[in-house]
Amino acid sequence: MPGRGRLSRPQEQRAAVWWDSGAGRLLLDRARDILPRWIERLQPETVLQLGQPLFWGMPPGTERTWVLLNDGAALPPEAYLQVCGACPDMPFAPMRFDLVIVPFCLSRMGDPEAVLDECWRVLRPEGHVLIMDFNPGGSLSFMRRWRLWRRDRAWPWRRPFLPLGKLRTLLENQDFILKEGRYFQYTLPGLEKNAQWMELVGDRWWPAGANAYLLLAQRRDPERPLVGLATPVKMRRERRKVSSEAPAAYDHSELG
Repeated sequence: MPGRGRLSRPQEQRAAVWWDSGAGRLLLDRARDILPRWIERLQPETVLQLGQPLFWGMPPGTERTWVLLNDGAALPPEAYLQVCGACPDMPFAPMRFDLVIVPFCLSRMGDPEAVLDECWRVLRPEGHVLIMDFNPGGSLSFMRRWRLWRRDRAWPWRRPFLPLGKLRTLLENQDFILKEGRYFQYTLPGLEKNAQWMELVGDRWWPAGANAYLLLAQRRDPERPLVGLATPVKMRRERRKVSSEAPAAYDHSELG
């Protein structure tokens, strides 16, 4: 369902402006460097990205189906396949995607557990969710507190950043298996010339001081259907029983 998307709400508009600021561009550039390698390792055929920020001017490659769930903030090129909707209530059929990318949006959600619940629902058996979010121990967290203390209405991140430990617990409660993760991006605006050095030092000596983290998790299916059968999958949290075609297969040898 291509299109330019619906009008942005004020919070999403402020977030879009922030991603175009110095601090936002630094974080986005580092995420753009990291993300392609993770995607190539997973080799998904169908990818869903939730909202902004956009990592590329156009969808990366034509060999994959890349869908953007536009929650009102993103204004991507027409080449993107877009669907308008809300992250806690995705307008997709169950077991549709091999990979769901959740870029820096859980911290602005009132109910991140509902978003993860929807991620589990739309993923195919053994599908993956790749989450990027702000680290409460990073310099951006201190900047957030300072902006809120100044009552800066232009600051988009009003809610506290989601701690990595809490996210791990939420994922485990939603029947995800934690695979791996990392911290990244230590540079501040004005220190771009030292970006590479700060990344090396931060990764080695102070990883918890990064501005962001990345976490990869895999959908766990206690009653996984046999290949070739359309069998109901047991849902948690009062999910309806659903059926699907045979799940996609992955080569897990590179996941470590």
